Amino acid sequence: MNEPPRLGEFNGYEVYPMPMFATLSSDDPAQLATWYEQALGFGTMFAGPLIHLRRRKYQDLLIVRGAPPPGLAGGPILSFSMEEGIEELAARAYAAPQLGQSAVEGPIDTPWNTRDLRVTDPAGHRLVFTARREVPDPEISRRWQEAFEAGRRAGKVASANDDQSPGPAE
Repeated sequence: MNEPPRLGEFNGYEVYPMPMFATLSSDDPAQLATWYEQALGFGTMFAGPLIHLRRRKYQDLLIVRGAPPPGLAGGPILSFSMEEGIEELAARAYAAPQLGQSAVEGPIDTPWNTRDLRVTDPAGHRLVFTARREVPDPEISRRWQEAFEAGRRAGKVASANDDQSPGPAE
């Protein structure tokens, strides 16, 4: 996969076309941005008509003024890849004051060989920071391999019927 072109720097952050980002709405964008900074280590790249936050490369959030979407329980989950530091991020998130709907769960080991930290922000948006398990479960790896092979043979995605099958259970 090719990296997007580097377009320079702004406010100490690399500027590039973002291959993926999330736009979150809040009645108080500045307060929500402050929570992301304190609880999860995001930094403000830009603040104007919207607030552009970045934690790491490709972990960008745009916060705009507006009411959070109704029925957040079925809303999207935003996922960010973590190469390292999930335990430290969890400690930081647990240490932040709980505001509004904010919550922290994990890190937990998943049935698909990752270690996930699940966070809900004060406005109810759900995020998952996910890392590979340091020591993958060989049984899970075997099931993944079998599912991929079965899917390749059948020409489609294979699925299993137990809770430990590969793939998110959300």
